[in-house]
Amino acid sequence: MKARTGFAIGALASFALVSSTFGVEPGPTNPREISPSANKPSAFAVPRHTTGDVVSVNKRAQLFTVRTTDGETILLRAGADTAPQLSTLKKGERVRVSYRNSQGEKVATKITPA
Repeated sequence: MKARTGFAIGALASFALVSSTFGVEPGPTNPREISPSANKPSAFAVPRHTTGDVVSVNKRAQLFTVRTTDGETILLRAGADTAPQLSTLKKGERVRVSYRNSQGEKVATKITPA
């Protein structure tokens, strides 16, 4: 009887120690540990191309807006390869942009003068 009681108490103690971690995903405890969203789109993302005029450039946020020849306005995030080009983009400049959809954003993979 004592063996069963000891086993039951041990099992309950083990369950109590482990059960508090079930259903909780481990994550960063410090806000500084949270990494920024990836700029590189997935290899499976379908590449798209558009030609238009630069409407605005936000170098700090690494965003720029292009008004396409169809009249559509597209907000694009500069990818790792295209971020240095933001310093040379000017409002009104005609460009051809290749981009991919990544995590709900359009990420520019190539910017060339049109």
